[in-house]
Amino acid sequence: MAMEQYEYDRLENTLTRIRLQAYSGNTNEEIINNYLNNIEICRSFYPLLHFFEVSLRNAIDKALSDYVNGKEWLDILPLDTKSVQKINDAKKTIKLHKHIVTHDRIVAELSLGFWTSFFSKKFSQYPYQGYMLKNAFPNCPKYMRTAKIMQKRFEDFRILRNRISHCERINHFQNLNTLHTELLESINWIESEVNNLATKMDNVQNSFSFKVAL
Repeated sequence: MAMEQYEYDRLENTLTRIRLQAYSGNTNEEIINNYLNNIEICRSFYPLLHFFEVSLRNAIDKALSDYVNGKEWLDILPLDTKSVQKINDAKKTIKLHKHIVTHDRIVAELSLGFWTSFFSKKFSQYPYQGYMLKNAFPNCPKYMRTAKIMQKRFEDFRILRNRISHCERINHFQNLNTLHTELLESINWIESEVNNLATKMDNVQNSFSFKVAL
């Protein structure tokens, strides 16, 4: 049975016309299915993005802690003004929630953008960038273990993550297959056991054909 117009109108009234217009279709059913398909694809990427982000920040944190022999690298290492501000903002947020400011809480509070910025050119002047590249990604092939390659790749992940977090459309991306493959590969660069977990939860390829009867 086809979707009644009044049903679509009520959905459009709540979800908004401008949002649904992004999901092209010849019929109301196609538009809604494209919308639902996008949600399913977003859902399927979430576990991989979770494993990547948590693994990345912890791997960088461990590498930089080792670089300064276990001292507080957040206070010792030379960082740009923007990164320092993000650290200070993280401390303020932790205090706002009436928690004690600890290293682990700061690490967890800092955004993915904070961590991916370590691969940018502005940090190439610091020796710790090379140390981080070598020690945070033990399973990465040497020819791939460059700041330039990782920055481009991880920035793509960050954009994908942010669009998913803000309920935006991603099912029109032409590089979803590449993002899927590279996410799993990047997790494996850090820790193969985490990649094994991610692979067991991986449902990205199936999500591409998701459709419901309306």
